[in-house]
Amino acid sequence: MTVSDGRTPHGPAAMAVPVAPAPGAAWTALRRAAERAPAYRDLLARAGVDPAAAGDWGAVPVVSRRDVFVAADGWIARESLTAAAEIVCSSGQSGPPFALGLSGRGADAAMRARVDGLLSALGARPDSPSLLVNALPMGIAVPSDLATCATPSVHPEMALHVLTEVAPAFDRVLLVAEPLFLAELARRWRAAGRVHPETWMVTGGEPVAEAWRGYLCGILGLDRHRVMISMGAAELGLHLLHEVPELAAARAVAAADPVAAADGTWGALCGGAYAPALLTFDPERLHVETPEGPDGPRLVMTVLDDVPLPLVRYDLGDAALLLDDDAVGVLEERCGLPLPRPVVALAGRAARVRSAAGRPVRPEAVRELLFADPALADGLTGRFRLRAPDGGAVLECHLEARDRGAPDVSAEAALRKLEDALRRLGGVPTRVVRHASGAYPFHAEGDWTHKPRYTDPAGGGA
Repeated sequence: MTVSDGRTPHGPAAMAVPVAPAPGAAWTALRRAAERAPAYRDLLARAGVDPAAAGDWGAVPVVSRRDVFVAADGWIARESLTAAAEIVCSSGQSGPPFALGLSGRGADAAMRARVDGLLSALGARPDSPSLLVNALPMGIAVPSDLATCATPSVHPEMALHVLTEVAPAFDRVLLVAEPLFLAELARRWRAAGRVHPETWMVTGGEPVAEAWRGYLCGILGLDRHRVMISMGAAELGLHLLHEVPELAAARAVAAADPVAAADGTWGALCGGAYAPALLTFDPERLHVETPEGPDGPRLVMTVLDDVPLPLVRYDLGDAALLLDDDAVGVLEERCGLPLPRPVVALAGRAARVRSAAGRPVRPEAVRELLFADPALADGLTGRFRLRAPDGGAVLECHLEARDRGAPDVSAEAALRKLEDALRRLGGVPTRVVRHASGAYPFHAEGDWTHKPRYTDPAGGGA
């Protein structure tokens, strides 16, 4: 990864679609939600929006998690409640009020079709046995009619047992898990020495660093194209934004020089420190837009289907840009491949810290640095806490080690390189603190269910 040296990429305005024109299906979703969800009808009234007569999509209020889940019952479309098959819980990372989703009875069939479509693309057939290993937390279902499903969740010993002792009997393996758990599983899998050559992985749940992909595939001896990103949200559904091989290739090219790649594409979105994930979506399922917020463009979605929890212009709390056709064309020229439309450049969560030098530092930039150096990544869980105490005069990065001892010489040198890189990002003195396993103060040891918090509001998080 190239660490920003202070050069400023061109701004994003000319290459983004800040408020995409709303299709008729989005207006239908709005009016249906206003009719069925009393809390949403009240919110529109307070904003002065008449759902029957409104014609300016930009005047429709953007809805936050707190708007909805302080009193979620008023947002549920009761006419659709009998069609709700499942309550999908969020990770709870942001604390109360906790977000959740209501999955309709048709959602399982739709998700099953998406999963089987992916397996078919990987070569799965009824006469060629495939194994799907679902290592996601909290009972998240990944249904399939085409594969045999194992559900070890975030139990690393059981997941490793399935991958080493059961998987060799199958022609291919599709492993679904969140990034940090996948990294830990991969290290253990490497030590066991039995990696199925036809292994494919789907990951998401939190931002995915391009350096993480390279690190993971290096551990397992797999080509990088075997790892795919899928982004979902409990409130809206699984597999909302997803990667295809061409977009993964475009991101790899961009990651080689993030400052140059930002010119004519996503501009200042990532500060030139890293390349965002490049994802696409189904415009018949979602209306996606990236309006400008107080801290930059944010990812806003409207589900177009008739669902029990109808959310219109829902802010997911991510920094992103919906790229216009010219920006996608620039990416195509650079990577030499035709790319699908639409494309969202997803920079990660909106949370960041700001140093006294006035530079915002995103956790995603730190994540790229951690996984870019295998000597560093091998000894860390990947959890960290980025803080800017003393008004941002110092930038702190606290790391969780995988072992209880001191790092070896090569890891010590990698820690100092990380410190130097963070100093260049923040423009202020930097302190990197490595906490031995069991002593990390920000996350329970061995807890793969809860997502880490990477910034500390009390220490300069924004």
